[in-house]
Amino acid sequence: FRRGVASFSEVSAALATNTDPTLGSNLRRGAGVIGEVSLSNVSGELRQSNEPLDLAIDGPGFFEVLRADGTPAYTRAGKLHVNQDGLLAAADGSVLSAQIQIPSDAQQIHIEADGRVSVLVADDDTPVEVGRIELATFANPAALKAAGGGLYVADSDTGDAQVAAPGEQGTGTLRQGFVEASNVQMADELVSMMLAQRSFELNARVVQAADQMLSITNSLYR
Repeated sequence: FRRGVASFSEVSAALATNTDPTLGSNLRRGAGVIGEVSLSNVSGELRQSNEPLDLAIDGPGFFEVLRADGTPAYTRAGKLHVNQDGLLAAADGSVLSAQIQIPSDAQQIHIEADGRVSVLVADDDTPVEVGRIELATFANPAALKAAGGGLYVADSDTGDAQVAAPGEQGTGTLRQGFVEASNVQMADELVSMMLAQRSFELNARVVQAADQMLSITNSLYR
């Protein structure tokens, strides 16, 4: 699960002139209504599972997968499995874009930090490399749109996907036997909620005081 960051826009877009560089260049910060919910780029905690097909990305990259209609999508959820066609696939069934075929008689699967996948088949003491997992990065990953099932899709706001081997072009490396936990920190969210409540209370008092002052002004005028 990835944390969503809400950005606010003015009632008049022309008044929303302050930008927040931490949320992406296309997002604006102001007062008024929620303009957009962007994807948080903060990595979650990596937890060891010791499952050979559990992969965590130590860095900003995304796995590129192909959905049922053939269109690409991106995910950080690395609980992979071998589907009925022998291909490595994400938890929702979307196959990795590299389309790595795992032999049916594979006894062991080893995935290097740089994405190389090797298997040890029956009656063979030498591992055989069967493919290489690649990672995708974006100029503005905060603009990725949720597509359900832990998948995200890119558009013109994110920029084109830059696909490279793990460890190259700042994609990050892979860690076999680990999974990435949610990047939502409950303590931080509770503190943010309390601050928002306090801010609302103070703003409500300001409005109440202004209303009282206007009422007094009207009484003096009469």
